[in-house]
Amino acid sequence: MILQAALAVLAVAAPGPAQVSIVDDAFRPRTLAVRRGRAVTWRWQGRRRHDVWFASGQRRCRARRAGSCTRRFRRAGRYEYFCTLHGSMTGLVRVRR
Repeated sequence: MILQAALAVLAVAAPGPAQVSIVDDAFRPRTLAVRRGRAVTWRWQGRRRHDVWFASGQRRCRARRAGSCTRRFRRAGRYEYFCTLHGSMTGLVRVRR
């Protein structure tokens, strides 16, 4: 009985993906901190097309107007990203150990 209760608490406390909203023309939040191994989901909520590219040159999410895209961060560090269609749209994921 105690073991079942402990497992239920762990299941509720287990983190799902962190979320970034893509609105016209911003990432919200612009900076996000997550623990290593956690996923981040970008969700389109505006009317304009946007994409997500990382400063390392890796495209993560193709240009679209709706939907979502997820990336899991397995290494600690700073991951800068931007929208190639709108140069002022930038963001940062800080991954902690």
